Amino acid sequence: MLRSIIYIFALTIGLSHQLKAAPEYDQSPEDLKWVMAKLKEWLPGEWSAFPQVHYERTTRMPQEGEHENWYRTFALIDAPQVGDTVFYGQVNMDGRNGYLLARSQITYEVYIDEARGAVVMNGQPPAESDRFIDLQDNPELWRELPDVDQSKLNCDFLWRRDGDQLFAVLEGKTPDRQTYGPGTCNYFSEAGQAEFFADAEWVLTPETLWIYDINTMGGQLFIGREDKTHVRLSRARPYTCDVTDAKGQRSLNANDRGFETGVTAGDGSKLKLMLLRAEYPAEERGWDDRLRLSVTDPRSESVIATKEADPLKDISLEVNGATASCKRVSRFPPRADAD
Repeated sequence: MLRSIIYIFALTIGLSHQLKAAPEYDQSPEDLKWVMAKLKEWLPGEWSAFPQVHYERTTRMPQEGEHENWYRTFALIDAPQVGDTVFYGQVNMDGRNGYLLARSQITYEVYIDEARGAVVMNGQPPAESDRFIDLQDNPELWRELPDVDQSKLNCDFLWRRDGDQLFAVLEGKTPDRQTYGPGTCNYFSEAGQAEFFADAEWVLTPETLWIYDINTMGGQLFIGREDKTHVRLSRARPYTCDVTDAKGQRSLNANDRGFETGVTAGDGSKLKLMLLRAEYPAEERGWDDRLRLSVTDPRSESVIATKEADPLKDISLEVNGATASCKRVSRFPPRADAD
């Protein structure tokens, strides 16, 4: 599947931009400095879509089926050859230790553009991408990254302040690439035979990253969902889980957004342990943000036992001769050292 900067940053309200103009934003220089500061503060870290996937599997499944289980990493890196403010990002599928999504490694240059009233973010996959896997863990490679080739960019990602959140849209660099209105980007392929179209937005808060993307080529959807729904990513926090079961004792690197591991009960049965912080439907109304440690039967997915705690707290559980105790730690280990 074709991947590009548009793929990495996306979250939109659909093709409605073709029918009406996007909101107007009056961003002062102070606003733009605030946006840049919050982008540096909020974006770096690790983000997981599993809380959304878990909700869809257990509570309400979208008509088109569950969303992809993305695990995204962003890092603020020191690469002055690229720009004054540079991010690196990548996507692993199905959890922190899942396979690296092809062409998801992106280097982003970020700068303030007062004339456009936005913080601009441009990015490209680095050449020789195999050299830069898990770049967030390899600072010795940061200054070997190639610069972003601006001549190959047709669209900008524009960040602005929207209340207490950051809001970004993908937009064509020039008016002829904004045929379908503000907040969209379109251009013809190098062969000039097929038109590329993107309608993409991204909303960022300290704990949540909402992503939506529609990309078409010649009218055919190749990135995004037909139901035009968002992917919701939640910030992941690092944990260590000490497990004791019929196989012995072990300490595992974990996170609070859907970490899973197998455990063996005293009777030899194989069970599944999961640590998950998510918003669960409250008893009366709304949502409760809770941390749960649960044990399930992997054959039926039925829950055998569960414990709850407040978010970011330590938590433990004992069931059928197996015990698990999960504690917050200060930072994630390098991915190469992950369990």
